[in-house]
Amino acid sequence: MKWIRSTLIRVAMLGLVCARLQAAPSPTTASGSFNIVAEFYPLYVTLLNITSGVPGVQVTNMVPTTTGCPEDYQLTPGDLKLLFTANVLVVNGAGLEGYLDRLAAQCPRLDVITASAGLDLLKIDGEINPHLWVSPSMAARQTRSIAAALSAADPIHAALYHKNAETYALRQEAFGRKMRDSLAGAPVRRLVAFHDSLPYLARDLNLEILAVIEPAPGQNPSARELADVVGKVRHAPGPVALISEIDAKSPAAEVLSRELGQPSYDLDTVTGGPLEPAAAKDAYFRAMEKNLAVLRIALRLMDSASVAKLAH
Repeated sequence: MKWIRSTLIRVAMLGLVCARLQAAPSPTTASGSFNIVAEFYPLYVTLLNITSGVPGVQVTNMVPTTTGCPEDYQLTPGDLKLLFTANVLVVNGAGLEGYLDRLAAQCPRLDVITASAGLDLLKIDGEINPHLWVSPSMAARQTRSIAAALSAADPIHAALYHKNAETYALRQEAFGRKMRDSLAGAPVRRLVAFHDSLPYLARDLNLEILAVIEPAPGQNPSARELADVVGKVRHAPGPVALISEIDAKSPAAEVLSRELGQPSYDLDTVTGGPLEPAAAKDAYFRAMEKNLAVLRIALRLMDSASVAKLAH
């Protein structure tokens, strides 16, 4: 009953704030600024790059960086106040958000840009996988998609949006090629992932995901499911790397690692980092450089000592 009451209160507050949004003058008209809200950190970083040097544009991150992936995120009163001042909300889409349908119904005049719209999306067990940004090549496509939609929403600055987006997207694509080339000769080509965030990256790198332990965050596997994964790894035609995530630590990772007698390796899915724009603008590449080093160890191209020496 408490959960139901809390949900009803959230919905009522959303309707109240959005009603005010409908009646108020647009923020651009009122202040001369263009306010963009990024749903969560990867989009925030992308938007800082797309809007770099564009006069009057303010980019704000909505979902706290400590939240991780916003699959179960619920809008807060603070979010609603933020959306009241927004011209545009940029979201990932592809089924990542559970609140979008309600938001669209309550706030039909809020301009929502969906970064995954029109892109080539993977389906896993019949469900669209929303974790595009973990792949540099798909992140580049999101960058261009966002820039095109921003140009329609703020046509005065369209040329600068497109120029910045192309510069950033080319960097993302170049890094994707760097990862693929660096890992092309890896003796390990199969992974067990502890969350479903890696299919796009695995596709880029020609790696096979043998099993996913937690299809959704916090959805812990049963003892039988873990035993099935152990069996798959032991009967695989080659070595298998265990890949976990920095921001989605799973108790199952330790169990599986101990059962198989091999370590699991943590990747950064870039859902958190510094918010100060100067530091945040390159956060994606810093995280992916670390991921590349981790993958070189996990896929047995280098040992941890060698990678540590390279880092210095």
